[in-house]
Amino acid sequence: MSAAATATLAAREAATQALETLQGQTPKLAIVFASVSYPDVELAARTVRSVVGDAQIVGGSSGACVFGSDTTASRGVSVVLVGGDGLEVESRTAQLGSPSLMETVPAAEKVAQAADRAALRGFGHFACLVFAPGISVDGEALVAAVRKGAGAHAQLAGALTGDDLTMDRPKVIFGDELRDDCVVVTGIFTKTPIGIAARHGWAAVGPIRTVTRADGIHLIELDGRPALDVWIEDAVRAGAAPPTDRRELALYLANHYELGISSGSSPRVAVNPSDPTTGNGPRGVSELIARAPFAIREDGAIRLSGSLADGAAVRIMHASRNDLLRASSEAAASAVLRAGSRVAGALVLACSGRLAALGDSFPQEPAEIRRQIGAPIGGACVFGEIARNVRDVDAFFNTTAVVIAFAA
Repeated sequence: MSAAATATLAAREAATQALETLQGQTPKLAIVFASVSYPDVELAARTVRSVVGDAQIVGGSSGACVFGSDTTASRGVSVVLVGGDGLEVESRTAQLGSPSLMETVPAAEKVAQAADRAALRGFGHFACLVFAPGISVDGEALVAAVRKGAGAHAQLAGALTGDDLTMDRPKVIFGDELRDDCVVVTGIFTKTPIGIAARHGWAAVGPIRTVTRADGIHLIELDGRPALDVWIEDAVRAGAAPPTDRRELALYLANHYELGISSGSSPRVAVNPSDPTTGNGPRGVSELIARAPFAIREDGAIRLSGSLADGAAVRIMHASRNDLLRASSEAAASAVLRAGSRVAGALVLACSGRLAALGDSFPQEPAEIRRQIGAPIGGACVFGEIARNVRDVDAFFNTTAVVIAFAA
């Protein structure tokens, strides 16, 4: 990672550092995150290309923070290179179209077909890396479409990209370009397992409520009342002091009192009995699926990052600083176990809400993940997180730290 003064300089420095870490192996995939606040951010991916050569380049804009193995920055470029003879890569894009994002299914199918061919050559492990521009995309619809195309045997990881918290300009990277009109689906086919784990550390602090009216990503009613009124009441009872400004209120709730889906969740971490985080929490306690508010409409409807179904049971959640840091450490430890052997490095995707909630303590999160991984890491803050292992039901989250560990 580099926080140089321009995107061009930062991309060159980060890519050069990452290439040195590969120790002579040929890079096959470059995962790049860049801050859109750079005036020359459009040149970031092209600059990475000039350093790494003929590697597939994917990624996107960051959500107000990028990080590497030893440092974090509010503005910079992060480059994670994956290479060597132990993997193959296939990337496709799908144009953003309908709210259901069914246009993504054929792209995921093409990647799955490539995975089948790779398996015949000995690359039997299949992970699908997915990036889509945040804000405008329904995360639940996205993972449903990718799962439909990629099939049940695919692991999933990825993110809705950020935009330095301006909430109006998220981008994805494909090839050498920043784009806001497509979903990127990348198949990673390996001879050794890829360890994927997700944890957030938030716990329910409010009563169980029922979604009685929702319209896609807009939550309208809880228990037959305006959802915003119920959300605020439960948060206040739990100790919240919410602002009155609508935009500030959405950010406050996203960072401190999110919604948790209390039905349909499943373990998303290692099933190894020796793993203390089995069951998606310490000693097998499952976490609720977190949902963050992006905005509040004039009529009070709450725009979420992913759709909710009528009848879903939800609860307000909160977390302490220690809870958040413990959860990301557990995710890293679990990802290492899932990789099944010595880890070469990891990609980390952390919700921007964690950055806001942890404040000055946020650098401790990637530092502890790096300690648990025992190898180089890189990544960024994002607006929605994707993580699914083969047995998992759920795949899209908020306020979550996702760790993707690559075996050496």
